[in-house]
Amino acid sequence: MPTPRQRRLVRGHAALTSLAVGALALADALTLPVAVVASLLALCLAAEFTAPVYARPPWRARLRWVLLLGALVVVLLAATHVAEVARTLDPSLAYS
Repeated sequence: MPTPRQRRLVRGHAALTSLAVGALALADALTLPVAVVASLLALCLAAEFTAPVYARPPWRARLRWVLLLGALVVVLLAATHVAEVARTLDPSLAYS
């Protein structure tokens, strides 16, 4: 059974992610990599704003692994994008 703090974190993350995806859709900039980055940033913000001040519940230690996994996914998406852009470059520009 989730605690009230866990529910608050999930609700905050869902609200921030929905807000970010809605804003990206309105701006016509919604792609999967951008949505993943927005969701990870929303999780970081929700975790920071719902963190207790004086105590650290044991379940928050598991949140670190979720954030690290999300950061790894963002790095992989960025590397894929860089490789995609590098393939489209003109080879004569490589050593100029």
